Order: sequence, then structure tokens, then C-alpha cells
Amino acid sequence: MALTSPRKAVARVVEVLVVAGDPSGDRHAADVVKALKCKLPSARFVGLGGPQMQAAGVRTLAGLEELAVMGFGEVVKRLEFFRELERRIHELLLDADLVVLVDFPGFNMRIARTASAFGRPVLYYIPPKVWASRASRAEKLAKITDHIAVIFPFEADALADVGADVTFVGNPLLDRPDTVSSRSDFHTRFDLDPDHPILAILPGSREQEIKQHLQLFVDVAEIVTASCPHVQPVISKAEWLNDTLFEGLCIPVVEDTRGLLRHARAGLVKSGTATLEAALEGMPFVVAYKTSSFSWALVKRMLRVKYISLVNLIARDSIVPEFIQGNARPQKIARHLIPLLDNTSSEYRRQISELPRVTSLLGSAGSAERVANLAISLLRPKK
Repeated sequence: MALTSPRKAVARVVEVLVVAGDPSGDRHAADVVKALKCKLPSARFVGLGGPQMQAAGVRTLAGLEELAVMGFGEVVKRLEFFRELERRIHELLLDADLVVLVDFPGFNMRIARTASAFGRPVLYYIPPKVWASRASRAEKLAKITDHIAVIFPFEADALADVGADVTFVGNPLLDRPDTVSSRSDFHTRFDLDPDHPILAILPGSREQEIKQHLQLFVDVAEIVTASCPHVQPVISKAEWLNDTLFEGLCIPVVEDTRGLLRHARAGLVKSGTATLEAALEGMPFVVAYKTSSFSWALVKRMLRVKYISLVNLIARDSIVPEFIQGNARPQKIARHLIPLLDNTSSEYRRQISELPRVTSLLGSAGSAERVANLAISLLRPKK
């Protein structure tokens, strides 16, 4: 009797839902997708994100321009859009083998809750800042995720304390290639005077942040240059922002944030990831942050940390001056910024000596690879 050959087992295609909602999340999610593709070549990826996720092979339901909202009031205005988007993602969850959520806290917490209820494994990379607000949020996050990958060392302890499975994977900023132009090339490209120190102005990378911070930061720059005429302010513009947001300014605008941070003497930086970028480039700076009165009233009620800038939070010390909401006044900020433009001042030297200590606490390169390994470890048969 002829023997029939056994059929070869057909490898099941792994379906991965990936959700990010801002430019930095888009970049970090794309890196994780690339690492996962090396380990799971046949995997399919779908979700929310921007051009970098799309280039990495993710089919996206919506782009960053549609997702870019900040603050409670802004979200309310687009509630119907997000409800429909959430409904579509719920449909995708039925076929998902794995859910990878990257930052984008307001939306992703809801997706994590639904995915968990569906029995889908959830990996949250760059989770909400639950350590900054009431402990109940951390407990909720622990319950609706299978693992949390954090990029700051202090986050791991706060989440482990409430029973979360958590891993400090290092900071993704450490994985950036060093492609920064030389000092002479930077000055030549943007027609800057190499003999005059640069004041870096970083008002934010989202339209709403520009509207909240740009005029304030320009006012500070004018006060600084009135006192120090040799200083040349330069504004950083994220490449995805519309040029019209910066029309009518008498200050140069450049689309090379990292080059600006490396070659500036000092800077005024909106609170956020840019403060870490400044620290990694060794640039002394002052932090400022403003939002709508309504959003700030909500945040202030929940805030339970001493600092808002990542540099100070990581150091557990006041390394850089912070000016928040009503305290963010041009004259006050300028008084703290002017000494940092003098590289012989005690304020400048103190930051120069302490910033490397902060960056040494960020772990080591390879965060995306570590996140991909964590994601694969969560794969299990669907219920």
C-alpha cells in the first residue's frame, strides 16, 4: 500500500496590533516593528501611527495629523472621531495575536482595557505617567496589561509596587545614529555667526504646543538679547509642522533640532522628551510649560510629583529650573536663562557637570530589541 506523505505544518501568520499617536511614538513603534519583523518575518501589522510606522510595514487606520490632540478640552471636541476609531480597533482585536501600545495614554489605556477583556496579550511600551498622579491609575494599568516596558528607571519601581510585570528597557534616544552636522557646517547652513553664542528655542513639536509656547518663548528671547546683544536666538521647528505657525518672526527657524541642541550655548525648552535630548547633547537649559487653564486645573489636582521635567525626575533633584503655567513669565525665565549663556558662570558649570550624571541613568542602547523580545514572550493561542 502506498504511503501518503504527511502534510507540512503551515506556520500561522501572527497578527499584531500596534497603536501610537504622536511623532515620537511613531518612531519608537516603528523600531519595535522592525525588530519584530526580523524575528517573525511573516507577521502582519496594523494599527495607528505615522509615516515611520507605515514605512516599517504597518497598515494604519489613521495618521498622526488626525490623532494630534492635547488636553481634555481638545479631546472632547473630537470625541466622535475617536469613538469611531476605537470601534474599528475593537474589530481588529478579534483577530489580533498581540497588542503593542506605545505612549498615547488617553486612547491606549482604553484599548488596553478592551484587549485585556478580549483575552489578548497586551504589551505597553512607554506607558502613561501613572507615577505622576494618583496610585489608582497605576493599579489599573497593572491589571489591563501583561507586561509594561518602561524607558525611565524610576518608573519600574512605581509600577512593580502595584503588582505590574515591568521591565526597564533603556531609553530609545540612546539608539539614534550620530549624524549631527559639525559646528561649522551648522552655522554655514543656517547663516549663523560662529562667534556669537546660540540660544536654542524649543517651543514644542505639536501645533497646540506652538500656540501655547511660541509667543512666550519669543518674548523671553527678546529680553535676553536686550541684555546680551551678542546672543543669537534660533527656533527649532519639527519638520511636520506647518510653516505658517512661524510666520512673521524675526528669529531664524531651523528644522535640525539635534544640531541646534549640540551647537547652542544654552536653551529654553518646553517640558517633554526634548529636555532629555538637550541633556544628551550636554546643553544647559531652562524648562517652561503652559497649557489651557482647564487642562491645567485637571492636571494640578492629580499631580503628585515634585518636578515636571524628565531631567529633574530622573535625577530626583533640581538640575534645571522649571517654570510652569502662571509661573512661566518672560522676565522670570530670562533671569535664569541669561547666566547659562555665560560659559564661565557657576550656573552654566553646574549644569554642564550634572547633566552627564542624568544621562548615565538612561540605560544602554537596544531598547527596541528588548521590547520585541518581551512582545514575543507574550504570544499565546487566542481564546
